[in-house]
Amino acid sequence: MNIFSLVIRAVPNHLEEVKAAVLAVQGVELHLEHEGRLIITIEDVPGVRSSDLLKQIQEIPHVASATLAYEYCDEEVPPPLSMQSKKSEERSS
Repeated sequence: MNIFSLVIRAVPNHLEEVKAAVLAVQGVELHLEHEGRLIITIEDVPGVRSSDLLKQIQEIPHVASATLAYEYCDEEVPPPLSMQSKKSEERSS
């Protein structure tokens, strides 16, 4: 599962349009709206890559910028082989 947070800046006078379009994207939750900026989190949607969701938001009309503020991934990745070797050596001692 991936969760990431974005700070979105809307073109002045188009905040409500941008906000509606952003909230229409699957997995989006709005946390704060302040002075033309939106702070959102996006959680992975089954069958859709996080990068595709980010691109979808960046392409919304009147989005001036969408900056990644935070990313979390809980997919279990095995440690590098060098670390595995050290752990094996420690256990055999």
